[in-house]
Amino acid sequence: MDGRDWLIAVNLVTIAGVTRGFSGFGSAMILAPGLSLLFNPQQVVATVILLEMTASVGLIPTALSKTKWKKVFPMVLTALVMIPIGSYFLVLLDPVLMRRIIGGLILIFVVLLLFGKHIIFKPRIVLSLGIGACSGFLTGLTGMGGPPVVLYEFSGKGTSSTNRANLISFFALTQFFALISYWLQGILSFLVIQRFLILLVPFLFSLFLGNFLFKRVSELIFKKIVLGILVIIGFVAISL
Repeated sequence: MDGRDWLIAVNLVTIAGVTRGFSGFGSAMILAPGLSLLFNPQQVVATVILLEMTASVGLIPTALSKTKWKKVFPMVLTALVMIPIGSYFLVLLDPVLMRRIIGGLILIFVVLLLFGKHIIFKPRIVLSLGIGACSGFLTGLTGMGGPPVVLYEFSGKGTSSTNRANLISFFALTQFFALISYWLQGILSFLVIQRFLILLVPFLFSLFLGNFLFKRVSELIFKKIVLGILVIIGFVAISL
């Protein structure tokens, strides 16, 4: 990779970090398709998981005590079953096809994020198991297991603090298990670790910047900008 590609990568990581710091989620949806245009998609997925875990590590102790485990545990259980299956297909699929799958999923998720908030789900064990399985498979395959769980959490009647704690605990457990699965599949290589460390500094800086902007920028305007970026990245990932 030349210097221009690295500059693009740092800019993508910065945008993703600001998004995560501002909204609490969404960075993987920018990083997975964006970085897959520059790096091998299989390696990108592992890098994204490492960055995602870094973003939430300081929040885990508090979140664990506030988590509604009766709702979260069934999702975690089926997610852990499906993560290795997703990572198996991650290794198996052609990199170009993998990038296009990620781009297509991004476009689907943008539609769901726009209209999914109008759908109300009552927490049920069968639904929780299904959501967890879907998220686990997508985590293993693309590193983007967030949208199904995020939509499910925020469609219920729980408070914002409870929803946030549930999401943090769910992602902490599933992403850690995903890293183990990637390591067993040979995806978590030295090159992935090296790339993660290079991108970690701008990512952490942008997380703090996102937190700073949270009370100073219109949430509606910010969401429109992020969704616009996701649409562009999704289309580019599909077309190349």
